[in-house]
Amino acid sequence: MFSKQRGDGYMSTLRDVAKLAGVSLATASRILSNDESFKATEATRKKIEDAVRELNYTFKSKAKTSKYNIGCIMAVTSEKYGDPFFNSILASAEEESTKYGMAISSIKNYNELKDPAILSEMCRQNLDGLLLMEDLPKDTFAALTASIPYIVGIDPYCCDYNNVGFDHIEATFQVMDHFLACGCRRIAYIGGGAPNTCFLDSKRMIAYRESLRKAGIPYDPSIVIDCDWDIEKCVQETEQLMLQENRPDAIFAGSDTLASVILGKLYEMDIRCPRDISIIGFNNLSTTAHMIPPLSTVDVPTHEIGKRSVQRLYQLIHEHDETILNILLPTKFIERNSTARKDMKE
Repeated sequence: MFSKQRGDGYMSTLRDVAKLAGVSLATASRILSNDESFKATEATRKKIEDAVRELNYTFKSKAKTSKYNIGCIMAVTSEKYGDPFFNSILASAEEESTKYGMAISSIKNYNELKDPAILSEMCRQNLDGLLLMEDLPKDTFAALTASIPYIVGIDPYCCDYNNVGFDHIEATFQVMDHFLACGCRRIAYIGGGAPNTCFLDSKRMIAYRESLRKAGIPYDPSIVIDCDWDIEKCVQETEQLMLQENRPDAIFAGSDTLASVILGKLYEMDIRCPRDISIIGFNNLSTTAHMIPPLSTVDVPTHEIGKRSVQRLYQLIHEHDETILNILLPTKFIERNSTARKDMKE
C-alpha cells in the first residue's frame, strides 16, 4: 500500500514515517493525502516531510491503485487521532485492505462530520464502503448511508448493519470477578461514554452494576466517574476518590491510558498499588506490562477486529452479501501485579 525501497533493502512504510515524525498513522496519511479538511500545524507537517525525505519514502495515491475505496469514521476521545486503541484497529484494517484491493482513502472523526461541508464532501467521494467506529446522530448516519452502500461497524452495535467488536458485558464480568476474588468490595469505576449515549446505560455499566448485585454489594454512584476519557479530569477525580473517608479498595479504569494516569496520581498521593488499592485497566496496550506495577488488564483483539471488519466489508461489496452479522471476538483477562488478594497483601 505505502512503501519505498531503501538502500539497505528495507521497504519503508507509512507507519515508519509516522513513527519517525512522532505522529499517529492517521495524521501522516491525511497530511500526505493533502486532506484539506485536516487541520495540522506547520511544525507537524514539516516533521512528516522531513521523515519522508529521511526514509526515502514515496506516498502513492490509493485511489489509482485500488479496486475499492472505503472510508473510516474514527471514534472521538481526548486523544483524538492519537488514541492507541482505535489506531491499532485502523492500522490492522489498512494492512488487511491491501489484500483485497481495497484502500481506506478517507478518514474522518465524529466531530468533523458535524461540519456540513465535510459531511457533504465525504458523501461525494463515491466510497464503496465505510468502517464506522462511532455511533452517529441519525441525520448524519442517514446522509452517509444514502451515498455509501455498505457499512461495517467496529464495536458500536446497530441491528441495521454489520458489526465486528467484542462483548463488553463479558469483558466487564472478567474484571469484576477478579476484583471480587481478590476480596475487593468497594470497587470504583472511572471511564467515559460515547456520543449520543448515556454513560450509565452503557453495556459496561450494566455489567458493573449486575456484578455488584450478584455479590450483594450496594451500588454507590459516588464512586462511578464519567471523566469523558479526559486525562486531566481523570487525575482530578482520582484524587477526590482517594480523599473520601470511605475510599475505594479497587479502581476499574475504562482504558489502560486512564489506568496509567491513575497509577501516577496514586504514587503522588503515597498510595501504594496493590498494597493499598488494586487497579485494572482495559485494552492491554504494549506499555502495560512495563508499568510500575505491571498492570492487570483485559486484552482486546484490536488487530483481529480491524482484520475481520475489512474482510466482512469486502464480502458485502464484492459478493453483495445481504446478511447482517454481529461478530463478537473473545477478550482475555490478564493478571499482573496491580491486583493482589487481600490475604497476600502486606
